[in-house]
Amino acid sequence: MRSARLISRSSFEPRHPERLLACTMTDPNIVTELDSDGVLLARIDMPGRAMNVFSRALMDSLEHLIERVAQDPAVRALVISSGKSAFLAGADLEMIRSFTELARSGETAALHELFGHLGRLFRSLELLPKPVVAAINGLALGGGLELCMACHARVVADDATIQLGLPEVKLGLLPGAGGTQRLPRLVGIEQGLRMLLSGEPISPAQALQSGLVDALVPPSQLIAVARQRALNAVALAPWDRNGARFSEQPFDFRDPAQAQEQIRAALGLSEQLLQHYPAYRAIISCVVGGWQLPMSEGGEHEMRIFVELMRDPVAGNMVRSLFLNRQRAAKAGLFKPDSVLNQGDDALLPRLRRVYARAQAQHCTEEQCLLAISLAAVQAWHENQVPEPELADAVVVSEGLHPAYTGGPFSYAVARGMDELQSHARQAAVHDAALFALPAALTRFLKQAMAVPA
Repeated sequence: MRSARLISRSSFEPRHPERLLACTMTDPNIVTELDSDGVLLARIDMPGRAMNVFSRALMDSLEHLIERVAQDPAVRALVISSGKSAFLAGADLEMIRSFTELARSGETAALHELFGHLGRLFRSLELLPKPVVAAINGLALGGGLELCMACHARVVADDATIQLGLPEVKLGLLPGAGGTQRLPRLVGIEQGLRMLLSGEPISPAQALQSGLVDALVPPSQLIAVARQRALNAVALAPWDRNGARFSEQPFDFRDPAQAQEQIRAALGLSEQLLQHYPAYRAIISCVVGGWQLPMSEGGEHEMRIFVELMRDPVAGNMVRSLFLNRQRAAKAGLFKPDSVLNQGDDALLPRLRRVYARAQAQHCTEEQCLLAISLAAVQAWHENQVPEPELADAVVVSEGLHPAYTGGPFSYAVARGMDELQSHARQAAVHDAALFALPAALTRFLKQAMAVPA
């Protein structure tokens, strides 16, 4: 995938003249129309998808659009909207999964280049000397909201069903295309951190009140108002103005460690949450460390932390169990009350509920409870009660029987490995020998699981 080229304010000569024609042709993902006032309306409308999501192909389309706006003197301003009922619903999750797999063994510089592509595109968009306005006609989540925040102004339809937010923390990730830098500067440090660390969206009315958007208009007037605003807007983000300063009150960022503790206390984040889910500390580090940096440098700071977070297995576990495999499990009917995982006393879910209750009755530690459930899950697999362990993981996590950071009981067993499972089971057997007995099929399960890519 090509890396985005940062467009400067001082030079807009075509770097690749042979591509000028391609920039002005109809794009498969972004439909454009130029009106007589010079406002280019770009509607994101990915073919074959119910919702727009950031994929490699859409990133290429956005790069073409930025080049066209920069190079075409007939274009005075740009309005970005959607041809679908939603604006843009974040990143393609298959692409995110591939990122978590690449992060396991990829070199840092290569990962920084690959993962930072979208953020550099947004910075190029933001540095265009022509006003760019987002006309938000539907939900804008994750990368969709990050795109809106990289525009010079934002207009949203007055529709209570629209949601605006950055839910990446729920995936064990952080918004790595500038979200940790732009959102707190737009809505204020405390609300920005709350949105980043809860992952919860806000409504259009709340977005207007907080300063996330500049106007709230009837849906029928959205494009007209966005066009007019584009003609009158200044092509300069608040953070790019000379002498721009943003207050971190009520926090004090002079001591990063102290700032982390202040934020943890103010937002009610438990030590257990921070221990098991590294995305929370990573997001706080992005905000605190990038607060006084220029936006381009802040984006680089964010990306360094993003790469390290992607290397953590928790991110991959959560992407798989909460989204990718959850979708597959739902299609297979595994969440239904009469599914193979739920029917009969020997089925996986009833079995794990009994094991969990028994472990708690024995006053086992949290880690011992996870181990007991994992061993019981492998035994159920041995008895042919679990057709696809990776899908069962998603169901067990959704049922609250194993936390998301583990990926589920089968992922937990694979991550621990035979030696660690044996050692911990021996120590835990003092509580209940039968509860922590190693399944005879454990070695076979681990060998099969290790042979299949996650």
